[in-house]
Parts: sequence; C-alpha cells; structure tokens
Amino acid sequence: MKTGVVITTINKLNSNLKNIDLQTKINSWDFCIIGDKKTPKKFKLRYGNYLDINLQKKLNFKFSNICPLNSYSRKNIGYLVLAKNKNDFIVETDDDNYPKRIFFQKRYLSHNVKKILNNSWINIYKYFLLSKNNFIWPRGLPLDEIDGEEIILSKKKLKKNFPLQQSVCDLNPDVDAIYRMYKKKINIKFKNKKINIGQSITPFNSQNTTWHVSLLPLMYLPVTCTMRATDIWRSFIALRILKLNSINILFNGPSVFQKRNHHNLIVDFKDEASMYINNKKIMEILNQTKLKKGFGNLSTNLVLCYEALIKNGFFEKKEFVYLKAWVKDCQNIKLI
Repeated sequence: MKTGVVITTINKLNSNLKNIDLQTKINSWDFCIIGDKKTPKKFKLRYGNYLDINLQKKLNFKFSNICPLNSYSRKNIGYLVLAKNKNDFIVETDDDNYPKRIFFQKRYLSHNVKKILNNSWINIYKYFLLSKNNFIWPRGLPLDEIDGEEIILSKKKLKKNFPLQQSVCDLNPDVDAIYRMYKKKINIKFKNKKINIGQSITPFNSQNTTWHVSLLPLMYLPVTCTMRATDIWRSFIALRILKLNSINILFNGPSVFQKRNHHNLIVDFKDEASMYINNKKIMEILNQTKLKKGFGNLSTNLVLCYEALIKNGFFEKKEFVYLKAWVKDCQNIKLI
C-alpha cells in the first residue's frame, strides 16, 4: 500500500526534516510539507514536496483558498494532497518529532491484539509505561480522569482491521501545559506494544498518527479553535463516528522521539483552558447527537457533529464555511 507523510512547519529546514526527506525517498513514500506565513522563504526539500502559500493557493482545493494564515489547520491541505496522489496510508507528524527506524516500516491494516474492555475514560499512557512510578497523562484527557479506573484487558487477542492507528512518542510525549509546569524535565520511555482501545474513551493527537485514506473526511482539523485543541477535538469527533460503525483505534508503542520546539507554557495553558473545562461536555454532546450508521456516511456524520458543537458554542459559526469546503474537496478527490 502506498504511504505518504505530512508535516506543517513555520521553522527552517532542520536535520530532522532532512532525514525524513531522505528516508521517505529511500522507502518510496510521498513526503509533503505545508508551509505557512512564517515559514522561511528559502525553505526547500531535496526530494519531497514543499508547498508554500502561493503554491497552496494554486491547488484545485476549496479549503486551501480560504484557510487562514498562521493556522495549524493548514495541515488539512497536506492530507488532501496525499489523498489526491493515491496514497493508501497518510502518516502525520511534526517537525520536532524524530523518527526511529521502525517509523518507516510498512503499514498494515490488520493487527492481532488484545482489546481494552473499559467503556469510559482511560489514561492510555498507563498501558505503555515502563515504570509504574512514572505519572503521566495525554494532552486532552480530562483532569479528573488522569488517575481514573484501571485498564482492563481481554484475555485473548483478536485479529481486526484498524484504519486509524496512533503511536506514542518517547522522551517528550504529548502532554498538557499543566504537566509540563509540574514536571520541568520530561524523559519518558514507553513499552513497544500495541492495543485495541475498544469502546474506551481517550484523546489522540496529530503527533504520530496513521490514517487509512478511507477515513479522509475524519482527518479534518478544525480552524476556529486553538492550536492546542484542534487535534484533540478532532479525535473526539472521529471517535464518536468510528464507534458508531464498530471501528476501533489501534494504539502502538513509540516510533518517534521528540526534541520539543520552544513553547511558552503560559500561552499553551491559555490555549488548552477550553479543553480542561469542556472536553467531557463535548463528548456528552457528541454521544447525544443522532448520527447515521454506515461507512458511506462519514461526511454526513462529520457535518452533524460540527453542527451540534457550533450550536453549543465550541466553534465559531464560520467553522461551517471551512468544513463545507473540506467536505467538497474530499468528495472531489474520490471523483478524480
């Protein structure tokens, strides 16, 4: 199956991006970097496809013509580019995540794994910890759930297809600003194993995530929320729609490690505040929203979820403009 990698960056071409560029070439993967207003003008890849603002506007996508500048949601344009290029798997990461050798291993839909039997919020990082003495939780997990119920596993492994696969990250994994202010130096290593999350509820991020192109509509990163919330709220919407269709998410051990770019933790905290307050309410609203079963209703259900969340004030009304453009682009790609 053909595989592509997408990153968006505002930084200069570093050694990590050069390595990803080379490794995608060696492994015959597509590589697409989406630039933004702050990306250096002389940014250039040797093998991959770098798209600056001007090139993005020349694409035949409605979303690329209306997406605001200085937005992490510009990553959506990269998803569309890789889907149009007939990639079966779209892998997303960030410019400060350094791939391990296993990152470039061939992706498979089918995996034989145990299943988490919990049907409520879980701290998925607990399953991967090498030491029980470490205390850590993923960004987006409600704060009153960080030390919640223990994870219960099935006794037997079950073979199943997973069109959505999230891998964790070593050294400096994806945690919120509260954890980072509480623990100044983070050096975490996770176990190399995998699990079907079943009906449990956990946020997933855009740090090291593999999507089968059949889920393209659900990859949409919303525009009218903060950068620290966009991939987390996307995950809740995707989780709701996938559960309806009995599609589970696979969590994998680490295939990248992070050397984190500079962040202002107070700014991160402000951008995450809406998550601390609203994440449980968002899941409640999504679970109460009437959706239509069937894999052919992904776009319809996506719109229904956003209608409910816009109505309740979690996104601006303008979000619907961006969403409609995205859905139209996804539909057009299937016709190409």
